[in-house]
Amino acid sequence: MERVLLVSPHPDDAELAMGGTIAKMIDAGWDVTIVDLTDGEPTPFGSKQLREKEAGKASMLLGVKNRMCLEMPNRYLQVTLENRRKLAEVIRLNKPDLLFGPAMPDYHPDHIATAELTSGARFEAKFHKTNMAAEPHWASRKYDYYSTHRLTYDKPSFVVDVTDYWDKKMNAVRAYQSQIKNISPPNAVSLVEKVEVVGRYFGQCAGFKYGEPFVGYEAIPVKNIKLLVTSP
Repeated sequence: MERVLLVSPHPDDAELAMGGTIAKMIDAGWDVTIVDLTDGEPTPFGSKQLREKEAGKASMLLGVKNRMCLEMPNRYLQVTLENRRKLAEVIRLNKPDLLFGPAMPDYHPDHIATAELTSGARFEAKFHKTNMAAEPHWASRKYDYYSTHRLTYDKPSFVVDVTDYWDKKMNAVRAYQSQIKNISPPNAVSLVEKVEVVGRYFGQCAGFKYGEPFVGYEAIPVKNIKLLVTSP
C-alpha cells in the first residue's frame, strides 16, 4: 500500500489544490496523511476552533483519516531548524513513499516557507545518528501542487484526472465556510468560482473535464511504457 504525506501551510490548502487527487488516492486504497503546519488563524471570519472543525469535516468528506497540525505560527512561518526538524520527525514517523508540498514561485510567505521546509525536512528525515524520533526515512518521490491563490500558472509536469472526484473535492472545499466568505478585494471572483475555473482549465489541457496540476522537479520514472500512449 502506497503511503502519502501531504504538507499544507494552512487548513484548506490541501483540499483547494488537490482535493480530487486525495480522494482518488484514498479510493485506490492508499494511506494518506495531511499535516497542516499552522492552524490558519487569524482570519476575518475564522477562529482556531472553527478552522479545526472545518478541517475535520473536509477530511471526513474526502476520506482522510490521518490529519495533524504542527501549530507553527500563521503569517509568521519561518524556515528554522526547529520547524524543519518537527516536520522531519513527521516524515520519519509516517514513512511516506510520496511527499507533496506547495509549488514555487508563490506570493504567500507561509507557502514559500512551507515549500522550503518540505524539501529540507525530506532530506533531514534520512539522517542517522540523531535524536529525532523513529528510524531514518527517505521519501522516494516528491511532487508539488499549485496553490489556488496564484494569478498565473506555469506548465505542470503532469495533470491528474479528477473528473469523477470533482464533486467530492468541492464539497470538501465548501466545508471551509469561514474562508469562502473572505473575498478581497470587493467584486473579486469567489474562491469556489476560481477553483472551478482552474480545475476546468487544467482538465481541458490534458483532455479531461477536470484536472489537478503538479510539478515534479526530479525526473519522473516510467516503467510501464503503455502510460506514454494511454488515451485521456
